[in-house]
Amino acid sequence: MKGINKAIILGRVWKDPTIRETTNGTKVAQVGLVTESGMGEYAKPDWHTIIFYGKQADVVDSYVGKGTTLYIEGNINYRKYTGKDGLDKYVTEIQGKMLQMVNSPDAYKEVIGTPEEKKKVSKNVRDEMADIRGPDVVHSGDDLPF
Repeated sequence: MKGINKAIILGRVWKDPTIRETTNGTKVAQVGLVTESGMGEYAKPDWHTIIFYGKQADVVDSYVGKGTTLYIEGNINYRKYTGKDGLDKYVTEIQGKMLQMVNSPDAYKEVIGTPEEKKKVSKNVRDEMADIRGPDVVHSGDDLPF
């Protein structure tokens, strides 16, 4: 019997994506996304790691930055590796198959400039991101924790 492994996430990027290349030259983008679960006093942030490859990683590199709202579809991957301390580490990630920018300040206008200029986040987006922090999260200046 075949199963279904599908994740659908709608959330905000909480830090600038990490871009790297594999040994064979494939671009890889790692995106940290925060969503909110629960309601009222039970609301809490959930932190997700999304991985994109190839052309989608190029899109992330060019247009996605801290504060961007993303709709992502993909599948959940679990992997294990041995850390520098010799202990086994377990990682849960979402491999992104589809990505769409939602309500981004720059989603529907032409963006011209350097990659850093394309990733600038408006003050309104920063203020909205401050609203999704949990009560136990300490805000240090301009950056979200982790």
